[in-house]
Amino acid sequence: MKKLLIVFLMLFTIIIKGQTTCENNSFLLEPGETYVISAWAKQETTAQLKSYPDPQISFTIIAGSQESAVVFLTSGPIIEGWQRIEGSFKLPSDISLFELNLHSGSTACYYDDIRISPFNSNLKSFVYDPETQRLTAELDENNYATFYEYDKEGGLVRVKKETERGVYTIQESRSGNSTLSRQ
Repeated sequence: MKKLLIVFLMLFTIIIKGQTTCENNSFLLEPGETYVISAWAKQETTAQLKSYPDPQISFTIIAGSQESAVVFLTSGPIIEGWQRIEGSFKLPSDISLFELNLHSGSTACYYDDIRISPFNSNLKSFVYDPETQRLTAELDENNYATFYEYDKEGGLVRVKKETERGVYTIQESRSGNSTLSRQ
């Protein structure tokens, strides 16, 4: 199960030339380069929707004296309540400000697995349980997860794969000792 982050409106500002709001410049986008953004969004609703209208990610970009906005909306199927947001954008070479905004419209929205990576790259992410340090999920280059489930002893019992058509069990194993009684 995905961990939820409730976001009504969150601003995350990165100044491209100079300092960033991230420690040690750990997140620095290169001016003039093309990037891909990928995320999962969920909207609180009781209606059966084919697409969520409220969640969106936008960028405000200031380059020279020009300010522009790029908006990314949900698309594709809703998978176990989550819908993907994905798109690419190119930063101008004279950029001075890049601001990422998560919007929720009039309803509560949740965002998960937000990733920004260079266009010509592959990105794989790993999620570990904070208590057991076991791998619980692996996100592939398309931001689809493979989930790992364990028994109480720490043995792997199930592997599930998230696809465009839903989540499927791809591996399942059980082990145990059987006891035979003789008469």
